[in-house]
Amino acid sequence: MSKGEAVTSGQKANLDTVDKLSQLERRGAYFEAADLASRLLKDFSVEQMDALEATAAGGNGASPVEIEAAAEALKELHAASYLHVLVVARTGAIENATDLYEKYQIGERAEQDPQSLRARLIKDRAFEAREETRTELLREAADAYSDVYDRFGGSFPAVNAATLHLLAGEEGKAREYAEKTLAACETENPQTERQKYYHAASIAEAHLAHGDVAEAEAALKLAGSFKGVNFGARATTIKQLKLACAMRGIDPSLLRSISVPEVLYYAGHIISLPGEGGRFSADQEDYVKAEIDAYLEAHHPSVAYGSLASGADILFAEACIDKGIELHVVLPFNMKDFIEQSVAPSGEEWLRRFERCLEFFEGTTEGLQRVVTYATDGKFLEDESLYMYGAELAMGLALLRASVLGTGMRMAVVYDGKGGSGVGTDGSIKMWEDLGLPYHVIDCPGSQGPKLRPVGQSEPDEARRTRYPRAILFGDVVGFSKLLEEDVPRFHDIFMARISKELKKFGDRVLYRNSWGDALYVVFADAVDAARFSLSIQKVIEAMEFVPAGYDRSLQLRLGGHFGPIYQGVDQLCEVETYYGSHVTRAARIEPVTPAGKVYVTESMAASLALSGVDDIDCDYVGPVPLAKDYGEIRMYQLRERT
Repeated sequence: MSKGEAVTSGQKANLDTVDKLSQLERRGAYFEAADLASRLLKDFSVEQMDALEATAAGGNGASPVEIEAAAEALKELHAASYLHVLVVARTGAIENATDLYEKYQIGERAEQDPQSLRARLIKDRAFEAREETRTELLREAADAYSDVYDRFGGSFPAVNAATLHLLAGEEGKAREYAEKTLAACETENPQTERQKYYHAASIAEAHLAHGDVAEAEAALKLAGSFKGVNFGARATTIKQLKLACAMRGIDPSLLRSISVPEVLYYAGHIISLPGEGGRFSADQEDYVKAEIDAYLEAHHPSVAYGSLASGADILFAEACIDKGIELHVVLPFNMKDFIEQSVAPSGEEWLRRFERCLEFFEGTTEGLQRVVTYATDGKFLEDESLYMYGAELAMGLALLRASVLGTGMRMAVVYDGKGGSGVGTDGSIKMWEDLGLPYHVIDCPGSQGPKLRPVGQSEPDEARRTRYPRAILFGDVVGFSKLLEEDVPRFHDIFMARISKELKKFGDRVLYRNSWGDALYVVFADAVDAARFSLSIQKVIEAMEFVPAGYDRSLQLRLGGHFGPIYQGVDQLCEVETYYGSHVTRAARIEPVTPAGKVYVTESMAASLALSGVDDIDCDYVGPVPLAKDYGEIRMYQLRERT
């Protein structure tokens, strides 16, 4: 195969993938798009791009076939890398998006979209900046958009320049670019619903920047009439327009016509076999189904999260599929055990309905926007606590998605009102009440008959060990192995002693700690304490002045965190209490792939932090990261102190 044929073959292999990436971005599935882009560009290198550019320019005696193939491959590479940065930025991970922008050298592309993306990243940094630096960044972003407009024209850079000049306190420039936006809109001819939405939204934003409220409201109503626009696009618009409203002293309720519906978490009881007793009896199915349909018609959530057990879960899932609501399913443990425990006991018909739901996920445009997540891929082992762990993960993921969409959260639950063990439906309601979030109960009186026992479940065994969700941290010091012998005692006396001092601030909320050499293993009772310790110790180490011989800077620590169900028991060798299990092993595989000075955490830990309601910690999406020692690939987030 010639060089030209090889390039063409590789480029064709990526055409469909880039198209799927574009579809995901247009549909607002930013996390899934970021995952796909990471996999598509995992082998990216500047040298590869330079070679394609040289060949596309006819260098090195390239043949016409090679030139054409290189040009097409370069086009796809540019499209994929641009979209990667864009979707990561839209998840809120601005630092990560900026790093990718520089890695792909997008700023060197002299076209409107790459240059607008640079301005957008500055704008996002400004929105998150502390008050003392915000105005300066707003002016920098406004000037960047102004420059893009002056070079390329168009309503998009003009309207962003108008709003950012307004937010930076530059009234004259805000009005100037608002007028330029309206003039540009008059010459544009949008064709698709997406284009028409952005056209109307730009007109509305320009009127807001100019202070014309009535005209802005009329344009927003027109923008809201285009139903084919994804909720992510609306969320981006609303975020910026809210700031413009605040600056002008305008009631933000005028944005209601483009508002993003709330995210839904659903739950409920498993349905019994016909004639059997239980908390959700079979003769109530039609009533509950009608109530679920009515609820979804009334609220029509933007996204829904929940499990897929027989009864309430499958009824919610079927209704969401029927109404075109984006659906995400979280299973508490592996598929085989879940079917045995939570689907099969209700009969063959529910098993068929479960399988039809899975077929829908697998059969819709490569599963766009629809995912099945496992809280743990291990076995059930008759551990009821895993149900609550799965429910908490689903709630946390729903909250993360609501944050990206800039919308609210609510729960709908099929419930008999009788209370219970605090696991499953009962536990979900208790947690939702603790968060102070709204929920709706679909009454399910049940019956007084015996409770249905899942297939294969034996009587409770008092000796059986239960796993408890805990926050697990592993860390090590980059460059420790290169320390001179005389530096090692000082390292322990200074560096490790400072870590110990920071840990002591958390008292008995630190359940376990251990170290060997430069390695660190800590277990916390909850994710919030683990996150706060991780961020605080990184700040301490960054300010530390311990610089060993031969080093040009202080040592750096990398930390990997996970929140998952683990065992508590006795280390039979050392005869001390310890924590162990597959989720401990998973956490240990995160630290080696974490960049120096950073804290990487799993999606389950990010979800737990979202569920906690803390407002001083952000989780920036990194994407799928291959774990050490061939332990598979996992979605990762970077912890950051919220400014």
